[in-house]
Amino acid sequence: MNWERSARFAEWQGCRGCLHYDRGRCAAYPERIPLLIFSGAVDHMVPRPGQVADIVFEPMDIEHWVRTGERIPARAGAEQTA
Repeated sequence: MNWERSARFAEWQGCRGCLHYDRGRCAAYPERIPLLIFSGAVDHMVPRPGQVADIVFEPMDIEHWVRTGERIPARAGAEQTA
């Protein structure tokens, strides 16, 4: 684990678009998300130092969240509207 941008950096939407994000915290960093990740300097597409387990960015269904306030995986949202 390191603080280098991963090969998947372009896919990363930032913490607020992640299923695991909750008011400045996430499942991988329950105390506080490191500034390097939260600022967008590096992505969280791969495990990073100091995190809990191997939890990484998972996109959420933004439209569902806007309608309901509930965070669900993006792929689950696509299945619900199909």
